[in-house]
Parts: sequence; structure tokens; C-alpha cells
Amino acid sequence: MTARAAVELLRPGVDSPPESRLRLLIHNAGLPEPEVNQWIAGPDGRAISRPDLQYRRLRIALEYEGEHHLLDPAQWHRDIERDDRLRQVGWVVLRFTKKHLRQENAPATVEKIRRTLLDRGWRPGQSV
Repeated sequence: MTARAAVELLRPGVDSPPESRLRLLIHNAGLPEPEVNQWIAGPDGRAISRPDLQYRRLRIALEYEGEHHLLDPAQWHRDIERDDRLRQVGWVVLRFTKKHLRQENAPATVEKIRRTLLDRGWRPGQSV
């Protein structure tokens, strides 16, 4: 890959390299590009969550969970609460770890995302 091609794949607002790897996995599979770290408001207009990646129109949130999420009880609790808030307003939350990004697991990870996109009304060739 050339430097120019790599620069075109960069996105502002990404919080971690694994989030970028997940987004690039999605991109390389030919799936629509998700938004990066954008706030979601609840029915009252208050911010309720800022998923790592999301398909706003389809209400799909993708979260990369680093190991610190499991090792820090307070963080784990916040993650559960965050996901519950999203589900309460009709979102699907897909969670991923470093094992999902491994080469041998990448096809299943892509299929999980593709299936969820299709279940939520996306069709290949459509923008989201």
C-alpha cells in the first residue's frame, strides 16, 4: 500500500489502533464505512453514548473492548450501562475483542457485521 492510499484510510477521532483495525476489516470486506466516535442522543436530546463505530441510520453500534475493560470493574460496569442505554432506544450493540480481529477469526467477524447490517435493512450497494 502506498503512503497516499494509507492516508486516505485515516479517520479523525479514532481512539485506538484496534478500532482502526476493526474499521479497516469492515472496509476491506466491502461493507459500508461506519461513523467513528460520534455521540448518540436519546429521545430527550441528551447524549447517551459515543460508540467506537456506528451505523446511525440502522442503529448499529460497534464497540472494541480492550482487556482493560474486563480488568477494571468500574469500566466494565460503565460498558454494560452504556450498552443498556443504547438498547433501550432501539440500537443493536456488537462488541469485539482482539480475538475477533485475528486473521483466523476475521471472516466470522465480518459475517457478524454483514448479517446485522442485513437484518437492520441494509442491502449491498446502498449507502448507510
